[in-house]
Amino acid sequence: MTTLTSRNGTLEYGPGKPTMLINDQLYVINKPDSVIEPLSRGEIDYFMQLARWGHAVGTDMTAILLTHPEIDEVEVLPRLARAIHEELGSPVGLDTRNAEAIEAALAELQPYRSIIWTVTAEQPLLDTLLPIAKRYGAAVAGMPMGRFSGHVPMTAEERVAEAQVILEACEGIGIPREDVVIDAMCMPAGLLQANAYQVALQTIAILHDMGITTQLGIGNAGSNMPGPKTIGLAYLLGAMSWGLDSAFINPGIEGLIADVRAMDMLTERDPACRRYLKHWRAAQNAPQIIAPTN
Repeated sequence: MTTLTSRNGTLEYGPGKPTMLINDQLYVINKPDSVIEPLSRGEIDYFMQLARWGHAVGTDMTAILLTHPEIDEVEVLPRLARAIHEELGSPVGLDTRNAEAIEAALAELQPYRSIIWTVTAEQPLLDTLLPIAKRYGAAVAGMPMGRFSGHVPMTAEERVAEAQVILEACEGIGIPREDVVIDAMCMPAGLLQANAYQVALQTIAILHDMGITTQLGIGNAGSNMPGPKTIGLAYLLGAMSWGLDSAFINPGIEGLIADVRAMDMLTERDPACRRYLKHWRAAQNAPQIIAPTN
């Protein structure tokens, strides 16, 4: 079980716990100049709107990915992380390889526990980021690649071997396994790679049996395909039945959060149906929430 903390309290997720949903819309990759230019000037209003929207529709936490040559991550990332946490009170996670920016953001979020989402099995990255995670008590999320191959491993056994490198490196520096999350790696369906989904599911199942908290970024599933939101939702629900613990999601996928809460209820991850009923009641009384546009 992995634990994050924030002003709202403690967020626990992992095997047997409710599925943790992460707002993944605070990113700059492939975004137009109308998004990049304000951030390059240090203006964070649009990203605050995205965070508020995700929180309002029911995500559990917010991910921030600001890596771009025109953006000063060391200045903007900690300021945005702190602003989101102070306003929403829920955990904020950091998706960057910029060690200086990560350290500055973790310092701003103290004394609460965040998560670093950009660790791989590459030794230089482990040597750089794990000491920062240890110093600030942050959890670590690993992408299982980089030690034995520079490419995404295409068998479950290869992914688990890369994951073991990350787990052992974390334990070696004093970060316990319960503070490590492993990504099962979602490959786009449009690439037509044989058994790609099955490999992700098998990876989840093996890690689940090891007691390791798992995650997926389902936005990749429908890339360059018609109806990507439908594909993403189907991918997520299927993965949950194999033991998936957390997912990066687009909060604008209609029905996704309600379906996840229902699945948790049916699979006994939601004792007494509390989270399902809380979400359902909130949805009945809330006005329609529209995603912000830039």
